Amino acid sequence: MTRRKLRPARVARRWPFVPPPAFAVPAVRQTLLPPDVVMPVRVPVPAVTPAPAAGALAGWESMTTDAPPQPDKADVAILIVDDDPRNLFAVRETLEDMGAQLVLARSGEEALKHLLRQDFALILLDVHMPGMDGYETAELIRLREKSRHIPIIFLTAINKDETHIFRGYASGAVDYMFKPVDPHILKCKVAVFVDLYRKTEAVKREVEAKQRLLDENERVRREMRQAEQALRRSEERQALILGQLPIVLYTADLTPGIPFRYLSDTVQSVLGCPAARFIEDPGYWEAGLHPDDRNRVLRQLESIHDAGLTTVEYRWRCPDGSERHLLDQAVVVRDEGGRPAELFGTILDVTETRQAQRQLAHAQKMELVGQLTGGIAHDFNNMLMVVIGSLERLVPGLADDPKAAKRAEMALQAALRCSDMTRRLLTFARRQQLHPEPVDLGALVAGMGELMERTLGGGVAIAIEAPAAGAEPLWTASVDRSQAESALLNLVINARDAMPGGGTLRIRTENARFEDTQAAHGMSVPAGDYILLSVSDSGCGMPPEVLERAFEPFFTTKDAGKGTGLGLAMIHGFVKQSGGLIGIDSSPGVGTTFRLYLPRAAVDAVHGTAFDDDGADEAFAGRGETVLVVDDDADVRAVAVQAVGALGYRVLEADGAEAALTLLDRLPVDLLFTDIVMPGGLNGRELAREGLRRHPALRVLFASGYANGTNAPEQEAGAAMPADDGTDPGAVLGAVLSRAETLAKPYRDGDLARALRRALDLQSPLAPAEAVRG
Repeated sequence: MTRRKLRPARVARRWPFVPPPAFAVPAVRQTLLPPDVVMPVRVPVPAVTPAPAAGALAGWESMTTDAPPQPDKADVAILIVDDDPRNLFAVRETLEDMGAQLVLARSGEEALKHLLRQDFALILLDVHMPGMDGYETAELIRLREKSRHIPIIFLTAINKDETHIFRGYASGAVDYMFKPVDPHILKCKVAVFVDLYRKTEAVKREVEAKQRLLDENERVRREMRQAEQALRRSEERQALILGQLPIVLYTADLTPGIPFRYLSDTVQSVLGCPAARFIEDPGYWEAGLHPDDRNRVLRQLESIHDAGLTTVEYRWRCPDGSERHLLDQAVVVRDEGGRPAELFGTILDVTETRQAQRQLAHAQKMELVGQLTGGIAHDFNNMLMVVIGSLERLVPGLADDPKAAKRAEMALQAALRCSDMTRRLLTFARRQQLHPEPVDLGALVAGMGELMERTLGGGVAIAIEAPAAGAEPLWTASVDRSQAESALLNLVINARDAMPGGGTLRIRTENARFEDTQAAHGMSVPAGDYILLSVSDSGCGMPPEVLERAFEPFFTTKDAGKGTGLGLAMIHGFVKQSGGLIGIDSSPGVGTTFRLYLPRAAVDAVHGTAFDDDGADEAFAGRGETVLVVDDDADVRAVAVQAVGALGYRVLEADGAEAALTLLDRLPVDLLFTDIVMPGGLNGRELAREGLRRHPALRVLFASGYANGTNAPEQEAGAAMPADDGTDPGAVLGAVLSRAETLAKPYRDGDLARALRRALDLQSPLAPAEAVRG
């Protein structure tokens, strides 16, 4: 049986929703009713409403129930569910003036579709509907989380017994009304739920707004906390960095005297006293200014009102007596009216920077003086070479004239003393050629004991301290023995002059080991083993300004005529050239201690020499070998040629490297005797290298007025090289040159004779002379 066949019977027994007699149905808007439906005004309500005419029923059934949402028209929506379009029409007309959006549905399925699309303030639900009835629809509505809170009012015309009423409330209804429904009662009940919905939504909006405010407030507070934490961390980092820097931040008034308002905590480490001391006593800072700087600094600070900023450097005396060099930079801060308000500034401790600059300037000055001194000494040695060589040739020929011989001998001794002076100058300039050898400093000090006692006189007691019993034996130092003796004697003389009223001199030797690189007084030594030579006196000591200039050449605190100012400078040059280090401890009225750290020798035995200096002169005479003498100075070369010829050698001479190489290629030469420093072209070492490359049997002997970068190169390879073993020829040449002796100018005939013989007899040539000549 189809629904269309059942409809007349169902309509006949349903009670349609019609207004009671006391109320009139409002006029139906022409736009909401079908054209064939005419609603009468004030129609009496019979006990049972007859079925409508066929045309009218068709008009009701054709009325749409799927009204689209109109959120811009109403803020609430009411869902009306009924399978009878007449009831839908009547309810809509009754509730239309409530300002709510009315959504109509003709079945439970259609109602559920509307619930999926929007929210409703109230659901008016017919109980008896085909298919899914009102109870099932309500149960499904209550199962859905989003719609379970919507109030449901059941409308029914036939299910009026208590069982159905109980079932309706059990399905989640808030009310159960019977048709026909009084429009006034319906409107009142609907108005209650609409008003409740509106108030609930208003509360929700208010709660949401409050929650948004709370969330925003929490977000702002969280961001503020994060910003505060970041700022605190930044301030802590800045404070930590500033605390490690030698800098003071301050503010000050622009009143006379410029009293401080604030100083950073670093003032304690920079200026030696707390910030409160400066703030409580406005004149304390000015009182600490060095007297030589006070007037200049105060004048410059007075001009800051006009300039707006200033930078001034001055010396400030700390409470402990120390003196700091400070760089003060300040700027005027103005108020809103452009008037000077206060002073912001920084005080930077530049003491170490200024000390480093002074040390650098001192080192540069020492280097310049050394270069000048070395050049003068070199030229002076060449002149002394001519004088000494000529006098040595002259003295034997004056045997018949005692007076002339005596005068010649006196001139010779004077020239030799001049030679000693040039050696001292070269030592100061660090250009004296040193001859390091293993030296027992303990034995050296003990051997000079008698000499030092005579030098000190009776007013000074000398105490020589050896390593303690049971301690490790004293290591052997690698130094030039004569220079070490001269340095010790200079320190003893300085100690004597520092104790004019007498005192005690202590000399101590012991082993020392540096775990790290050490530096002092322009010297730097790597970690390693050293031997300490310490000389202490109980004299007047040196103030800081004198101590800073102790090694400066020609600086002396002695009276005129009692010192040259070169003693400590020469010691400084000797120790630095030896690869050692110097330390000084001195205080006025306490005394001075000099500490010389000299490098340890690789071996502990002192090697003997091949020749005995006391042997007969015949042992060093020439045996007809050919010697090529090379020197750019004609006078020096002439003296050398005469001296070599007098020793029994065949002599050739050349004024430079090019001429020497030409002679080496044309004539057989056994030994090349060349000056090292020769201007223009090849120097002596380069000449020797090229000569050895061309003539492997050649022996070499060098001569030099000083050894500024001209010491024999370090051994680079073995002593000999087989012809076909593949060894680098350059390394072999370097090995031969490393064993070549250097004769220091001015030299005596005896020194020349021994050096020539050692070169000819002890040097190992690259190839035998016979093989080369054959």
